[in-house]
Amino acid sequence: MSDTGAGDNSGIQAGGDIRIDGSAVAVNRSTATTGTPADVDREAAIAELRAAARLLLDQVRTHQGEYEDGEELVGAAERVEAELAQDEPRRGVLLRWLGFLAPGVAATAAVAGDVAALQDSVTSLF
Repeated sequence: MSDTGAGDNSGIQAGGDIRIDGSAVAVNRSTATTGTPADVDREAAIAELRAAARLLLDQVRTHQGEYEDGEELVGAAERVEAELAQDEPRRGVLLRWLGFLAPGVAATAAVAGDVAALQDSVTSLF
């Protein structure tokens, strides 16, 4: 039987502000665990995603001048933040706007890593 290496996950760190290690998502010094809603405190995890979205929006605004479509990317980050503010954020909407952001911020590794971390977290939670 082959070993899948699932227990060897060393984690992902993106931009120093958002980290994913196995099923844990950390923003700065606070952490939310992702997985099935029965396994986690979903509201706490969504609160962490909201904090991460605010951080992402700040980062995109900071680097806006470095991006070809900086204004549109800021708008997309605002839409991600607005969707996460809803009582029941919609997975498809979040992934669509994060998918729009990903190639646009690729020039800034920290921001691109944070977008990828948010995409993984949205996929896990919703």
